[in-house]
Amino acid sequence: MRNLFAALMVLFLWIGILPAAPAIADTHLIPCQESAAFKERMQNAPQNYYFDQPYKSYSSNLLCGADGLPHLQLRFDRAIDVIIPFGIFFYVTGFIGWSGRSYLIGSKRSSKPEELEIFVDIPLAIRSFTQGLLWPLLAFKELTTGELTAKKEELSVSPR
Repeated sequence: MRNLFAALMVLFLWIGILPAAPAIADTHLIPCQESAAFKERMQNAPQNYYFDQPYKSYSSNLLCGADGLPHLQLRFDRAIDVIIPFGIFFYVTGFIGWSGRSYLIGSKRSSKPEELEIFVDIPLAIRSFTQGLLWPLLAFKELTTGELTAKKEELSVSPR
């Protein structure tokens, strides 16, 4: 466990300390205002607000490829734009999954588990949602204690 933690720390420090290197695609991209293919696309586009405004913005702010289309660069300094939404998505989906799992485990302990799957037990659901808010900590605890994964002897094997 210590080796995994040390490796993760080295990786995070390495990513954080390294200067943002230019993307490989930078060599193939030029500013849109200098691209002949982009200028041709801009001249052939209909003359109205919905085409003029984006083209003006693209020409001054983005890089274009040989096809004359604007391209976005993938760089380490812009990684936060992907990490934050992914983190939120991952936390919310984990919350939903953990809450449902917690509710089903709690319902199995009752005298009529099938009935609790049809008719929601509100106190149990609230308790499950509360546990779901802390799902990363609970998942780590169950993973380290062995509760989260099944033992090899408990797995069924196909007779084929």
